[in-house]
Amino acid sequence: MGLYAVTIVADTLEAASALRGMGLDLHERAARRRDTGEITVPAVLSDEAIQRVRAAGYRVDVEEDLEQVAAARSVEVAIGANRFAPASREVGASREAAGEAAPRRILERLMDLSDLEDTRARAAERTVLGGYLTADEVESSLQTLAAAHPNVASVVPLREKTWEGRTSHVLRVRAGSQASRVGVLITGSMHAREWGGSDICVAFATNLLKSYASGAPLRYGDKTFSAAQVKAILERLELFIFADVNPDGKAYSQSADPTSGQTQGFWWRKNRNPNADVSAGATGVDINRNFDFLWSSGIGTSSDPESFTYKGQQAFSEPECRNVRDLLDGYPDIRYYVDVHSFGELILFSWGDDENQATDPNQNFLNPAFDRVRGVVGDGAYKEFMPAEDQGALVGLAQSMNAALCAVRGKRYTVQQAVGLYPTSATSDDYAFNRHRVNDELRKVYGFTIEFGQQFVPPYAEMRKIMADVAAALTELCRRVSECCTDSGNA
Repeated sequence: MGLYAVTIVADTLEAASALRGMGLDLHERAARRRDTGEITVPAVLSDEAIQRVRAAGYRVDVEEDLEQVAAARSVEVAIGANRFAPASREVGASREAAGEAAPRRILERLMDLSDLEDTRARAAERTVLGGYLTADEVESSLQTLAAAHPNVASVVPLREKTWEGRTSHVLRVRAGSQASRVGVLITGSMHAREWGGSDICVAFATNLLKSYASGAPLRYGDKTFSAAQVKAILERLELFIFADVNPDGKAYSQSADPTSGQTQGFWWRKNRNPNADVSAGATGVDINRNFDFLWSSGIGTSSDPESFTYKGQQAFSEPECRNVRDLLDGYPDIRYYVDVHSFGELILFSWGDDENQATDPNQNFLNPAFDRVRGVVGDGAYKEFMPAEDQGALVGLAQSMNAALCAVRGKRYTVQQAVGLYPTSATSDDYAFNRHRVNDELRKVYGFTIEFGQQFVPPYAEMRKIMADVAAALTELCRRVSECCTDSGNA
């Protein structure tokens, strides 16, 4: 059974919405409305699913054979894992030394993102050097960064172990003696098949720390941050980089048989919760549908454990989500949050459940009178309240990030509200922003999602360019925040 990246074309928004009831692996946030009025929805479909969708009256354009893509990416991962895997105690001392040096070689590869014109030979060399980071390499890279910069960086273990027993860590970065700071939290690879989110996070931290330590400007292609700007970021802010939220899922995706033709393999999306008490054989929860923002609404989520958007048995049922919540709870000075995903070339801001409006505060997610009304794009019955000053701040920061990203090599993303054409609920960015509305003792957290690239797992030579793009956007956010900080830590 083949597996393909496809574009489903629907004549109307109603027809596009009906796709949600067909049990498909849709990439909803990358859906677009063409000038003709047609709706295009990227998806991952088997041969059987393609025939079923076509029989329902939709056009399906096949973009890629994902078995071939998976085979190519798996070769990269296998080469990297073999070259960099920590040596066992049974092998010789030279192999042990090579294993211990591996994380440093990985970071050396991630530090130079300024030259974006890779020749084929250089791209191949980087593939031999490992390509995408594995789940274990992400963790070892963070440890190596902290060891190389002990005065400004540390790794903090997170409280909740994953379903497969992994302990995740966050890289905490701060320099200087200023006591009160504004915190910025960045997360990556919440969805298993979106490997590059972790690489972006590690590259961002690696390059920022190298620039600070050397006193040299930070350059991504044609975008440069001065040494003084980098210094201000580290000495006025506190950065929390949770590079791999879903290590179980990533490890499963990267070790799956790429020729199996199973969507529950290489192109896995969820975590690895066995769901043994609710549905035999239906593994996994969509972590980015498990946060406590309209979780019970069912907007853009599913209660079916076999669904790609299964929301779990309750909000925060998943340890990976609780780890994100613990960071927000444990570090109340965190005021900005970015969740890095693929794909779509988008920079998204709240809300995701419905369109925004700034005139009627009664239309808000806490008001049960609208529980069966919200979540429909284009109607006049409900729109989610967003104060005009917050909308302005979110749009301004997103546009600033996009300008920095564009300066790297001319690539420009689309800045838009997260709702897009498909409303969603229980996502991380909306949860971060909704906290101060639920509890007025908490500080406001502006949340964003970046959907990088045009594929879930781009070829690694292209991924390196994407890493530079998005790292520049993240650095620009930090620069903007650092410049509006006061000594009291407000922004």
